[in-house]
Parts: sequence; C-alpha cells; structure tokens
Amino acid sequence: MVKMKFCKRVAAFAAAVALGFGLFSDSFTQPAIITKAESGSFDITSYADRLKEISEEQARLDDEIKAAEDDIEKEQEKQEAILKKIDSVNEKIEVLNSYMTQLEIEINTNKRLISDKKEEIDQGIDDFMQRLRALYLAGDESYTNVILNSSDFYDVLMRMELVKRVAEHDNQMIDDLVAAKEEYEAALAELEEQQEEYDAQYEELESQREELDELYESSEEAQRKLEEQMLELEQQNLAYIEERQQFETDLSDILKSSYGNSSDETLRQAAELSANAALELLHDSIDQRIEDGEEISEDECLYNFTWPVPGNYYVSSGVGERWGSYHNGMDIPGSKGTDVCATESGKVIRINTTCPHDYGKSASCGCGGGYGNFIIIDHGNEFISLYGHLTSVDVSVGDTITKGEVIGHMGSTGYSTGDHLHFEIRYQGYYLNPAAYVSIGL
Repeated sequence: MVKMKFCKRVAAFAAAVALGFGLFSDSFTQPAIITKAESGSFDITSYADRLKEISEEQARLDDEIKAAEDDIEKEQEKQEAILKKIDSVNEKIEVLNSYMTQLEIEINTNKRLISDKKEEIDQGIDDFMQRLRALYLAGDESYTNVILNSSDFYDVLMRMELVKRVAEHDNQMIDDLVAAKEEYEAALAELEEQQEEYDAQYEELESQREELDELYESSEEAQRKLEEQMLELEQQNLAYIEERQQFETDLSDILKSSYGNSSDETLRQAAELSANAALELLHDSIDQRIEDGEEISEDECLYNFTWPVPGNYYVSSGVGERWGSYHNGMDIPGSKGTDVCATESGKVIRINTTCPHDYGKSASCGCGGGYGNFIIIDHGNEFISLYGHLTSVDVSVGDTITKGEVIGHMGSTGYSTGDHLHFEIRYQGYYLNPAAYVSIGL
C-alpha cells in the first residue's frame, strides 16, 4: 500500500469530519442501495454515474479556482472553492475505494469460476479418452457388424438402438466439452477486462491522492483547519481505542488485536497466505470425499464463502486504511431490518444483543467493542466470520447454522454512522480481506 504523505493523512481526517465520520468508527457514505438479486451480481451503474457527477463538479470548481487565481479580491472565493474541491476529491476517493473492492470480489469470484470450469473440462476430457480407449479395445461395432451378428429382426432393432444411444452419448460428451470450453474462454476474457478496469481505477485513485496533496499545499488555511480537526478527532477517539482493545482482549481466544498501526497490512497479508494454504488442503480433502461417494451434510462447512446480504451488492468500505485507522472488514449498506445470512455453515460461538443504540452516531456507544449487536460463527479449522451492527440477532450461542441461513437483521448498533452490515472473515483470529474469499453466484 502506498504510504500517505502528511497532507494525505490530514485530508483523510478532513473527509472524516466533513462526512460526519469518527476516526476509528465503522462508517460509510450511505448510497442509493444497489439490488440485483435476479442475476446475483454487481451493478456498476451507480459508481459510473456518481464518478461522472463528481468529475463534472471538479471541473466546475477548477474553473472557479482558475478564475480567482489572479484576482486578489477573490482570494476568499478561491479558498472556498479549494475547500469544496478537497471535499469532492475525498468523496471520489471513497467511491473509487468502494468500486475497487467490488471489482476485487468480481475478479476473485471469476478466478474461482475459471478454476472450477478448468477442472470440469479436464475431467470431461479424461472421461472421453477412457471412452475412446474402451471402444478401441472392444472393436468398432459398426451397423454392418450389428446386422450380421443379429439372430433375428427384433435383435437387429435392439442392437441398432443400443449403438445409436452410445453414439448420442458420445456426441453429448463432445457438446458438453465444447460448451465448457466456450464458458471457460468467456470467463477468461471477462477476467482480463475486470483486471484492466481495476488497474485503471487504481491509477485514477493515485491521481486523486496526488491532487489532494497539491490542493492542501496550495492552501495554508485548509491545512490549519484540518490540523485542528485532526487533533479533535484524535481526542474524540481515544476512548474508543481503549474500548476496542479491551473488547479484543476479552475475546483473545478468537480475535487478534488490530489498532490501525503500520503492521496491520503486513499481518493481514501473512494471515491470507496461511489461510489460502489451509483452504487448498481443505478443498482437496472435501473434493476427494465427494469423489469417493461420501455424502456431505449441509451442516458441514465447505469453505466456499458466499455473500452475506443477498440482493445488496454495494460495498461502502473495504479492508484497508481509512481516515487514519485500518478498517478490518467490509461494510455493506442497506435498509434497517435487511436479512443477514451466514456466509458458510458453522456453529455460533459468540453473540451480543445488549446494544439499544440502534441509530447513526459519530461516537462509540460503548457496546460490543464498537460492533454493537453482533454474531460470530466458527466454521471450523480456525476460520470464523463476524457480523456487526445488527438491529436483531436471531440465533443463540451453540446453534448449528447452515450456509445462507438468516441469522440476524441489519441495523446501526455500536459505533456506526448508519444502517449497514460490518462483515469480517478471520483465520486464526487474524482478519482477512473478505473480497478475496466471498463469491457471488457460486
């Protein structure tokens, strides 16, 4: 991750103040809710529309700044335009971050689809090759041989029908392989497009960050105000830091601490390497059991994590540096009461239902370590998932949960500025980036 310069950090604090966010709060810009339940996929229209609106606003502000450049009497207007441009750039950065998180999910979902499709093709080719070997060893059963070796006309018809069905089966195998190959190639092409789009958005994000630097450097007044706001935010959130530390200490058997320091990204990447290796072994073991004919119970976790809020595919904040701290989960906004579902099968090991502060707030209410009402599910083999800020919890500790089961409903309890789900996946207590593990439509 690119290290932010001082003015970038100040800018981040400014965004937090301007948008009513707490420095360490689990917060987001409330968008128009995206729902696309029919196709089970993301819709980028809202991102494209909002980015276009912001770009147009930035162009207008650039014209205002330029018009006031050489007019001393318009210095105040220039400063006001710069501050507005700063807010605009900060908002664009947030939209880009959200967009890129969703692209991550789509890219990783597509990678898993491609992997599954390749396995399907390889298995199909292997089956067909075995079929050809069997035909070779048995000899070619032509229609002529069928007729000559038949005892009567009834036997002729029966033998010809058998040969016909075998031929149809072979043709179907070939058609299925061709179709799978076409799907595989289409998925590869889509993945390439998604990766190109992600790279383009990353470049735009870096461009916006550089512009933010330049804007702050051009306005001493803006820097002064932001430094004051930064100090105020730090003081406001000292209590929350202590609260989260105590919470994670109390749950140290399942959660490892993270307080927004410089080692967070390194810890996450190391945890993901270990998690990926563990998942590969688990998937191989499960595949072998299925191949051996074992029936897998729906209560058993297959470690194919699915989307926790079906129909709501907007991500307002992903894992990474946010407003001076490190955000260790994924925020999915929606309406209060929206169903929240288990990402995989498992057992409920922790819940909290004691937070009555179910409304947007700019400071922690002191409940659930900032998560408010929450659920933690143990999926076995050191994988857990966490669902925070719930308005209601519909499960109890000890309950066995199946993948996709409704476990609670979205709210704004705990340290939350508005209705949304804060969703985490952790391995050995360390947080992972959910965008790398959840899939849509698989």
